[in-house]
Amino acid sequence: MAVLILAGLDTGGGAGLKADIETVSALGEHPLPILTAITYQNPLGVGGYHPIPPEVVRNQIRAVKEHFKIRTVKVGMLGSGGVARVVREETDGLTRIFDPVMSSSTGAKLIDSIESIKILVEGSIVTPNVPEAEALSGLEIRSVNDMRESAKAIAEDLGAAAVVVTGGHLTITDVLYWRGRFYEFPGMKVEGFAHGTGCVFSSALATFLAKGLELPDAVEKAKRFVEGAITFSKAEATAVNPLWELQRDAYRWGAREELRNAIDELMGFREKLNPHVPEVGTNFALVTPLGEVFAVKGRIVRYGKTVKPVGPVELNASDHLRRALLKIRQFYPEIRAVLNLRYSEELVKRARELELVVSFYDRHEEPEEVKRAERGTMEWGIETAVKRAGKRPDVIYHLGDWGKEPMVLVFGKDAGEVVERVRALVSSALR
Repeated sequence: MAVLILAGLDTGGGAGLKADIETVSALGEHPLPILTAITYQNPLGVGGYHPIPPEVVRNQIRAVKEHFKIRTVKVGMLGSGGVARVVREETDGLTRIFDPVMSSSTGAKLIDSIESIKILVEGSIVTPNVPEAEALSGLEIRSVNDMRESAKAIAEDLGAAAVVVTGGHLTITDVLYWRGRFYEFPGMKVEGFAHGTGCVFSSALATFLAKGLELPDAVEKAKRFVEGAITFSKAEATAVNPLWELQRDAYRWGAREELRNAIDELMGFREKLNPHVPEVGTNFALVTPLGEVFAVKGRIVRYGKTVKPVGPVELNASDHLRRALLKIRQFYPEIRAVLNLRYSEELVKRARELELVVSFYDRHEEPEEVKRAERGTMEWGIETAVKRAGKRPDVIYHLGDWGKEPMVLVFGKDAGEVVERVRALVSSALR
């Protein structure tokens, strides 16, 4: 199915036409991109914009309408009233999803007037955020109930076919008003960059509608897609990542294979590794570029005089090592792998002889507020050890506490580096 996209160009690569194209493509449909305006921006702000002449926009639309069967239209930044009038004339009769872009996330104005925005509202499924809904409805929004009233006002006063007020500026709940009925879509709190969320949401909504979903179902799916795009957002653009599902699956496959191969090599150490496996077992974890962590389900345990993994490599199979990796990556994002070993003075001494950077934390120094917090010790310990080392640590150990076994963590830039470090440590420690 073809989805017609009318939007501006974000030269920072985070929102606008680029994000729309990626969203429609990632969801398996064909994007037809029409340029309405050019912005001059980067992640720090917008320097200005230039609207495309209305007749140029008209000619772009007519060129694709002559050839493609268009199911839905996504309209984003317009730039001028002239472009808005052309877009309305050329898309009337099609299912039109309108993201009423008025300003950038940094506050720069992206339309000549509110009246130009209103030209496209009538007959459209409109997806304003809270500030945009306030501007269109004239109502102050401070609650979900205010969002409902605003959505209803935009539909009834301006003639929108439906209104989805997205709550990211106020709450994690979105509100849909359609055919005289309200629908609410509670969200999940996710961490990440939010630049481009409005573009991705409206493009995803247009794509799911093109697939034949009813509007409430399409809104639900679009919301979940955006949550994933924020979770796996891209630091270089400080923006959401519409390609997150495709990249996630590729990275998962690569990480799983890398860790499996490293574990196979590790199992070759057999009797040399056996004495260094803690009572709680050893685990081996690897993080993907999108921040997901794979490890061994059930850990690696002693088996007679040798060792063996209890289960397969799986996502989130070790909360302990996952938290250690994610914390140390806040300081050194190049670190991607970690393995835990039983603490011994000989092992730590050998790590120093190998000129590895060794640091530690003492659980007896742990602040009371951290002890009382659920699952805070690992994060505090890694941060303490990193600061103590003053540079990137290769090995971090602690001497345990009441009911806590002493442990050594061996870090590396990839799984292979961890294996080589463990090989050097366990081979030499037995001499």
